[in-house]
Amino acid sequence: SVDMGSWAIGAWEEARGSLPEQVPSRTPDGGSLRSLRALTQGLLAQWPLAIRRPTANEDFAAPRPDEPDLAGPSFAQTWLSRLLPRPIASTLLQRQDEQRFLQLGGEVHTYAEDENLHLQLLRPKETTPESKPGCVVLLHGGSWISGSPSQFYDHAQAVSKELGVAVATCQYRLMLTHPRADVPFDAVEDAERCVSYLSDKADELGLDRNRFVLGGLSAGGHLAAMAALERGRELGLAGLVLLNPVLDLDFHAGWRRQTPAIWLGSHLLRAFYSEEALHQKSPLHQVRSLPFPTLILHGEEDKLIPLAQSKAFMEEMQRSNNDCKVVPFPQVDHDFLLAPPELAQRHLCTLGNFLRTAGVVH
Repeated sequence: SVDMGSWAIGAWEEARGSLPEQVPSRTPDGGSLRSLRALTQGLLAQWPLAIRRPTANEDFAAPRPDEPDLAGPSFAQTWLSRLLPRPIASTLLQRQDEQRFLQLGGEVHTYAEDENLHLQLLRPKETTPESKPGCVVLLHGGSWISGSPSQFYDHAQAVSKELGVAVATCQYRLMLTHPRADVPFDAVEDAERCVSYLSDKADELGLDRNRFVLGGLSAGGHLAAMAALERGRELGLAGLVLLNPVLDLDFHAGWRRQTPAIWLGSHLLRAFYSEEALHQKSPLHQVRSLPFPTLILHGEEDKLIPLAQSKAFMEEMQRSNNDCKVVPFPQVDHDFLLAPPELAQRHLCTLGNFLRTAGVVH
């Protein structure tokens, strides 16, 4: 059980200990905002280790003798998934999800040892050393607070099987798992490091480093877009794919009326960081010419991130002579990967055509 008293005391000590530190350059001046940031980091940092993700020295690939058979969910996993919102539950169950991914025939690699960040790689079954597949690198959603690569497991299987391309799903620093990180800024760096790791290890992993596509959903779409704009040329990307992405950290473009979640999230970001810092990490405001195409798939019924924001980004990209296209999906809300089967098939076909045009699949 969780000792809430000990947690609260530890959180307060954590917060008090961080207050004397110099304010980071990304954070606006003001004692109250420093206190808010310190208290938030303290609460998350003191969250009981029993429900935090494993530490770097744990062997995530081998279950302990006293652990249940991971072929099926344990009683605790089942109830944790029912009691907590899906993104938070998946964050806390990442170790169990990685075991499930191994059972699907995938591989788990640590691409950032200091932060204990993993990527899960699924390669198409029919490959030869002479025909190395390209790779679609995907970043999950979760408002930069929570979430897990398991969001893409079913999608990865379908893409790998139907399109003959490898799929990598990556962890990155979240507020829940890395409370001392500057999220989402550090998470953009994680997206770049994940692609760099796969490129450096491409020969060992049997991948074609010249056919990498970076993609993401929602908050993961923001990270993918920002990483592609900042270092896409250097990383040698062949394409960018975004699903219902967050493209404006000012939270102005496309919104007629903000939902409570967006209103709260935007105000928290402004409390933690300056408007200038958020502007510098908003893809909509950092558009530049890219040597590869961009595809944006956006649900018309998305009430969280409006379709108009993706269209505004497309217009800015096209003004900079980029190949950028938005494909609206009717009857699809923000949970893009939970679309009805017929729309999921259309998604797969649209992605396949894009990957062929980009030279990622033949």
